Amino acid sequence: MLRSAAKTYIAQALSGASDANRLALAQDALFAAIEEWNLRHDWSFLLMDTSGGFTVAACTLAAGTVTTSTANGFAGVNVGQTAVGATIGTVTVTAVTSSTTVTVTGGVNNGPETLTFSADIPLRTGVAIYALPTPMKRPYSVRTLTNPQPLQYREQREIDRMFSDLTSPGTPAFYNIYNPATFAPGTQNGKIQVFPVPGSADTLRARYHRPIAETAADGTDLDLPDRYVYALLELGRYYFLRNLDTENPRTGEAKERAEVLFRRAIWDDTRATGDRDAVLVSQMDHARMRQVDSFDDFLGI
Repeated sequence: MLRSAAKTYIAQALSGASDANRLALAQDALFAAIEEWNLRHDWSFLLMDTSGGFTVAACTLAAGTVTTSTANGFAGVNVGQTAVGATIGTVTVTAVTSSTTVTVTGGVNNGPETLTFSADIPLRTGVAIYALPTPMKRPYSVRTLTNPQPLQYREQREIDRMFSDLTSPGTPAFYNIYNPATFAPGTQNGKIQVFPVPGSADTLRARYHRPIAETAADGTDLDLPDRYVYALLELGRYYFLRNLDTENPRTGEAKERAEVLFRRAIWDDTRATGDRDAVLVSQMDHARMRQVDSFDDFLGI
């Protein structure tokens, strides 16, 4: 469904589909619903990995420097990655100057055009910190590929207790996620740090959940499968009604329907496949799958 149609559907809750102000409020309500869905669940249909690489539009090469007019387009680029363009050719990243500028070798001065960056994250000897894909919500799993092994997540305080010398090279076995500088809206993906510091070159593959995107234009489809669209829009209608007509009985009804549909969507999303073995599920795991929001809810208080 296009964003324009979604806004119309939400605004129709109060016959506001032809009112520009109410359509603007419907868009706000839609975005509020998207953010609530992002906060309450890591959706399996948004489970991604770095194996496919990524593209950045509007790139120009001149004198060994590639720039892009795409906001924070290079936020997920790492030294050692290659990029290919139709006229620029193949370049290799040697330094990341900023989220819109990188230094490269190879290629031909040209552009602007879309560059396709290579898959996965090149680990370099003596370097512990790397850029993560963007957008990214939460890491799912991380592993090295050249010397194959999974990496375990550890909080920084645990790392500080485990290693007396954080600069001593070795084979990475742990990782964590953090922001190395002041938070900035355009670089919410943060960085990944591996421990010990790599003693040799390798390749890192990260699997991660990305958030449901807030569509940038009315002519863009909503960023979720069709079967979840009306469940999300029901929550959007609740926010819309709450802001305009709190006393309307339909406001409470919309909230109840939105909650029921949200939990059904989670049930559908967490089932994944019918090929799973039939097993007993503990009460705690069952509650987690249902996204119980508090311990009181879990106890039925």
